[in-house]
Amino acid sequence: MGEALGIAAAIMFGTSHFFNGVLSRRAPALSIAVYSQAGGAVFFLGWGLAVFWGRGELEPMGQDDAGWAVLSGVGAAVGVAALYEGMSRAHIAVMVPVTSIVSVAVPFILSVTLLHEPLQLYTAVAGVMLLPAIWLLSRPPRHSIADQATPDTRQGVEAVGFGLVAGAGYATQLFALSQVTTAAPAEPLLTGQLVSLVLLLGLAWIRGTSLKLRSSTGLGAAVGVMAAVAMAFYLFATRHALLGPVMIAVALYPALPVILAVLLLKERLSRPQAAGLLIAAIVVPVVSLSS
Repeated sequence: MGEALGIAAAIMFGTSHFFNGVLSRRAPALSIAVYSQAGGAVFFLGWGLAVFWGRGELEPMGQDDAGWAVLSGVGAAVGVAALYEGMSRAHIAVMVPVTSIVSVAVPFILSVTLLHEPLQLYTAVAGVMLLPAIWLLSRPPRHSIADQATPDTRQGVEAVGFGLVAGAGYATQLFALSQVTTAAPAEPLLTGQLVSLVLLLGLAWIRGTSLKLRSSTGLGAAVGVMAAVAMAFYLFATRHALLGPVMIAVALYPALPVILAVLLLKERLSRPQAAGLLIAAIVVPVVSLSS
């Protein structure tokens, strides 16, 4: 069940990243990030109120969970800010695989070294297969490369730099949330979401980014609800399976933007991307065997 929840989370993560990427072409990327986090906060608030009305009380959040929640919020803010800034300044084809690999590799390594989880054969095989799959999925069609200016070294370095920072931020968020033990985790999730929202609002104020409400930012808030549901699925996945296999399942999310770009934006699928999708399709059942 844990791996299935992880795959469901990957589907929603990938879908939300795709639509927020499209919306970022219509409005400042940081404003989309702010409204997206705000939409997620509203969802977690509604969840918390529903639990309160149903039970008459909320399970008190312990100090440890509060600390993990705050840390997850800081990681989310760093990840979102670096991802959107990098997407607007550097080569996405380089950023996406770097961000994905780092965000998965760090919690995966910590699950083995810090949490002493056993490294199962199927999980190791899936992890090895995942690296080329993510890289291949980021390869654009040949004609789109030809239409662009030759990438310079500086942009390549920026893409790797932003990818590393974004990946580290998301890795922090994912690992911190996996340590939350509250039975009904609406309060820790809301706490982390509010922490990230406050930090992003501060960044928007420092940079003078317009946060004017418009149709694109409203849609960004709706997409944020999907991302929040994905985060809840991920958290429950970590309670039904070891962290390592769950992280491998979540790492499949880069396949979704590629598929949606083909279906909705009518983009052509390159041969490397097709190969990446094929490997990803093989990884899914391999991950399920680790349960």
